[in-house]
Amino acid sequence: MPAFDRQFTPPAPVADVAGTHPVSSANSGRLRGKLDTGADLTVIPEALVPQLGLTAQAHLWARSYDGTFSQRPVYYVRFTMEGYDLSAVRCIAADRSNVLVGRNVHNRFVITLDGRNLLFDLRPA
Repeated sequence: MPAFDRQFTPPAPVADVAGTHPVSSANSGRLRGKLDTGADLTVIPEALVPQLGLTAQAHLWARSYDGTFSQRPVYYVRFTMEGYDLSAVRCIAADRSNVLVGRNVHNRFVITLDGRNLLFDLRPA
């Protein structure tokens, strides 16, 4: 079972993820993906956009954790999360160092959080 990351206060479930361009083989390498049940969409680091050669497919209005709205480009990324392949994940980008894994990814899995033991498990739904 993957472990919670104790660098967050309180500790948070963080999965191993890798992002890949949906057509080419451009790959991000291993990234940390913080599971966030409050996020509608997955958010990737802005640095990943040029690294993978992503192009915006649409734009949407997003509200951040502090309540501010901003218009964001939408990207599609193939992800591998804890060994499971996910095609065409809809994402937005923000100034962050890790991936914020939103409910649009969570809903593809059965996720069990064991906060007492700081472990989590995920299986395809």
